[in-house]
Amino acid sequence: MSKSQTPILEWQIKDRIKETPDAYTYVFSPLSASDRFTFNIGEFVTIRVLLKRPTSSGGIEETEVERAYSLASSPTRNNIELTIKDEKPYGYINPVIGKADGFAAYFFEQFKIGDRISVKYSKAREPFLSKIASGVEKDIAYWSGSNGAECARCLLQYMEDRKDLDIRLVLFYSNPRLYSLEDKSLVGVIYYNWLLDMARKLDNFKVVFTFTRYDETTLNSDHPRISYRKGRFFKDEEGKAERTLQKFHGNAESAFNPICGSSGFINGIVKLKTGSITRGRGIMQELIEIEGVKPEKIDKEQFYLDVSK
Repeated sequence: MSKSQTPILEWQIKDRIKETPDAYTYVFSPLSASDRFTFNIGEFVTIRVLLKRPTSSGGIEETEVERAYSLASSPTRNNIELTIKDEKPYGYINPVIGKADGFAAYFFEQFKIGDRISVKYSKAREPFLSKIASGVEKDIAYWSGSNGAECARCLLQYMEDRKDLDIRLVLFYSNPRLYSLEDKSLVGVIYYNWLLDMARKLDNFKVVFTFTRYDETTLNSDHPRISYRKGRFFKDEEGKAERTLQKFHGNAESAFNPICGSSGFINGIVKLKTGSITRGRGIMQELIEIEGVKPEKIDKEQFYLDVSK
């Protein structure tokens, strides 16, 4: 028996929200009841669109392009949100294939409010955050790299809508810096102001920001559920080992630790320009070795392999 094909859904862009200079959250509405689906927190969809992109010969090629994105809105809501961040400069030509292979810059330019896109959704066998969705885990320490907060946003909306005070969430959110390098007045952290508002609104949510390349005045917060720190998690300002989970969460034994981000962020694996792979330390090793967290109390969602600059 052949496997049934994944149905192609049709969504319409209802709104576009600028998060940072290179990231937007798109709000979609399914066109009909048949274009809706039931999902859990931590899942993703694949969008399919026709994009016009340059080639090395100076021409323009129109091709169908697919990209997968985590669902950034709760299954309790009617509209569906995806946050898309620019991954390659506009006009960049891949020297190997002789054409542009970026997605976001061209999607930003060519798709407007009111346009339609095709979407594929395949239910994951055991989706990221499934233990939270099933109610098995309720004491959450979510570790996010700069591109990994979409599922945390989905979870926060879920908590807000269900008013489930049994779920406790501490978001550990790592970014290079708070403001954009190009414009010091523009925030470069996805969902930054929204997260501040949610921390003030929800008694069972706390956010801990850390900035690995932060070279300005250290930020301070007068709110008990908003914290700032410098550098990488699990190291204090002097470079010594720090029990970050114990310090900001309070219970390393009970906490369930989803980790979302790049390979370097999760497990320290980075691909060098030479093509070789180097292995360092990521959040997983630090949780196990410094905090004493058991492997079954960790889950992960990796989006890409880190490549050294």
